[in-house]
Amino acid sequence: MANRINVLFVCSKNQWRSPTAEAVYRDDPRVSVRSRGTAKSAKQTMRDADLAWADLVL
Repeated sequence: MANRINVLFVCSKNQWRSPTAEAVYRDDPRVSVRSRGTAKSAKQTMRDADLAWADLVL
C-alpha cells in the first residue's frame, strides 16, 4: 500500500509494551511498524535511523 504510515512504538526495555503493540498492528495494511526501547538493556535499542523512519512515535 502506497500510503502506509510508519509507526514506531517505544518503551524502556522493548520487552512487553512496544513489542506487543508492534504485534497487534503488524498485519494492518495501513501501517508499517517497529518497536524499540530507550534503555541500554533494551532488546532493540532505538537509533537515530528509527526516528528518521517514523511518521508517528508512540
